[in-house]
Amino acid sequence: MNGVQSGRGRVPNSGPVYRRIATELWEEIQSGALTAGSRLPNEATLAERFGVTRLTLRQAIIELQRLGAVEIRRGVGTFVVSPPDLVEIVATLPRSRQQSDATADALDSASLRRSAAPVRQVDERVLSFGPASGSLAEEAAGHLGIPLADMHRIDTVMVRGGRRWIANTYWHSAQWSGVLDRVGEHGLVVRAFADGYGLDLRYLWRAFSAVAADFDDADVLDVPPGTALLVRDGVSADADGTPVFYVRRRLRGDEAKFVLRYDNDAV
Repeated sequence: MNGVQSGRGRVPNSGPVYRRIATELWEEIQSGALTAGSRLPNEATLAERFGVTRLTLRQAIIELQRLGAVEIRRGVGTFVVSPPDLVEIVATLPRSRQQSDATADALDSASLRRSAAPVRQVDERVLSFGPASGSLAEEAAGHLGIPLADMHRIDTVMVRGGRRWIANTYWHSAQWSGVLDRVGEHGLVVRAFADGYGLDLRYLWRAFSAVAADFDDADVLDVPPGTALLVRDGVSADADGTPVFYVRRRLRGDEAKFVLRYDNDAV
């Protein structure tokens, strides 16, 4: 897989200085080194730490503010923002009405095929892969019911009509580490699981939420940091109900529409 890196870099070594500073502070917030509600060191201290002017440091802080990661309180300081409380809306579908990940993915491509609009080919490109770590990996391990040490991660981007469309992250156990060898043959990661291993994949659950694009997603999707993204995440399982992978997909909010279709026929 030419051009694919194992693992993801954290702080970029290129680009504007203020972006590199913002990314490093963002990683500290994500890792918990800077906790929610805590105040960042003052401008003079941070400017000295990074060896930059206060103007450059302020640009970095503004980038973090766009992400919703910090709050600037005039005359008081800059504080790390607590994650928002999400309202959970639950709808349960009979298993007989659920669609398989193998035949309806890429943000419900089956519903796209039913629409009148022409459907463009989706190409999924692997960006990085390797053992997983961090808070998202811990969350994924909990969803899949496997030890964190056994967790692997695949990062991809779906390209549609020549444009980067959806950023995807898959977490799975080391049991499925060979799935990458099957992506080239089957085109999509989900199909590599389903067709490559002969799995009858089922949704265990899917959730929708909205976030601001962080620096990684901004680079992958070629959008400014802070751009509103729709997130669809969830667990897919085999026919026996055993979780296979946890996936988290992100796409621009202005390109997404969330639809619930209600069927009044008895099931």
